[in-house]
Amino acid sequence: MHETPGPDLDWKVKAPLVVETPSGAVVAIERWSLAGLEWPDDAPECPKTATLSVPFQGVDIRFPVRLSKPGPNSTVQLEGLSGRQRETLALFYRSLLSGRMASSADVITSLDTPVDLVPMEETEGEQSRKPARFLPRSLRVLLNVATYLLIAAAVIGVIGNNIFTNLDRIDIQHGRVLAPMISSFPSANGYIEHIEVTAGQEVREGDLLFLMDDAEAVAALKRTEAELALARTEDVKISEALKELRSLSNSEVLSERVAAAMRFYVEFVQDGGFDDLRRQWLSLRERNPELAQSVDPVLIVTNLLEAEERNRASAVKALEATKEAQQQKIENNHVRAATDGIVQDFIVRKGQPFGGTANELVFETAEPRMTIGWVSERFAETIYIGMPATIGFNEKGKKITIPGEVWDVRAGDNPERPGEFGIIVTVRAIGLSSKQTKSQLRLGAPVNLEAKRQLGTRFHAWLKSMDPRVGRIHD
Repeated sequence: MHETPGPDLDWKVKAPLVVETPSGAVVAIERWSLAGLEWPDDAPECPKTATLSVPFQGVDIRFPVRLSKPGPNSTVQLEGLSGRQRETLALFYRSLLSGRMASSADVITSLDTPVDLVPMEETEGEQSRKPARFLPRSLRVLLNVATYLLIAAAVIGVIGNNIFTNLDRIDIQHGRVLAPMISSFPSANGYIEHIEVTAGQEVREGDLLFLMDDAEAVAALKRTEAELALARTEDVKISEALKELRSLSNSEVLSERVAAAMRFYVEFVQDGGFDDLRRQWLSLRERNPELAQSVDPVLIVTNLLEAEERNRASAVKALEATKEAQQQKIENNHVRAATDGIVQDFIVRKGQPFGGTANELVFETAEPRMTIGWVSERFAETIYIGMPATIGFNEKGKKITIPGEVWDVRAGDNPERPGEFGIIVTVRAIGLSSKQTKSQLRLGAPVNLEAKRQLGTRFHAWLKSMDPRVGRIHD
């Protein structure tokens, strides 16, 4: 509530003022002063807020007001009037007291009044609120300047850091993860009898992947085994015959020796001819017994059987070698791991042939995975093998960056623009084992590759080289 400082402002005048309530009701105020309004008895209940209209030369000047009625019969007081509003109301009030109409210039001046020109005392609520204490102007200026400098430094720092980062790095485009793969396997004869592995399984060198069924090779092996069994039986028979014949060599019964020799001759050498040998031997024995010993039929048959035994032993060895070679061929026909690695995938099934193509069997070796990307040929004199780099990727919504280095640099086409010359850059991870690269770098996944120029390190090294104390030999 505002109270006027002078008694002249407490006089109530009869002049129409209009109060419009928030509900839309219009109340005409007949008696009022700057101290308050007399609320008509037949008017609606006095609201807390309203719109006050001050008539001026056929035009209403309207502004919002807050109303306060301490008691049932008390005067309605105006609260919260701004300086312009109080000045306009006071101008209308004084013009009524003086009997002179306020000029348009005075009304306009009151509306443009920047401060409260109506002398009013503070209310108890205003007196209870202590005015805010402001810092000295010079200190406020210094604080503002310091704030602006800090903001400028932060902006310049961010922009400068981005510029330096862009200058210090080389973006390697189209980055992706590659794995060392075996492009093809030797083709196998026959058909897959059994699959010994599953997709994603780790294997060691020589582990069986696909068991093959080569019907022709198996049939050839069975024939060789049958021939070998027969040859061994024949070899055993001739060995036993020789053993028996040698045991009869000292027999005094000539007929027994000759009969055994004839029997073995017919069985192992040929059907006829032994009788001729026996007659020649008997005839020569009567003329020259010493010379007849060299053509003794028992001795001749023994020599023939020994030669046949050697031939049959050789045949057995040859068949054994053939059998071993056929078994090895069948064994080699099975598909085995050429090195340690992972069977990533395969499309063949049981009963199908295996041609050894990369599509049929996707096999990753145990070597660490690497990343590969492309840069323009303008970096041919900048990028080099061993250059520091970083590998960035996203894993479950988390950004991960691991250190790396340029492993290989070679000319190649842009993957997205065939025929456009550029540089293929291979980057390997540093500090990760082969197993860790396979767990963190997903095969075929996109990665963000950046090579580092190390401008800061080079600048520091240049500054250090300019120091005259560097390299000085102390006495």
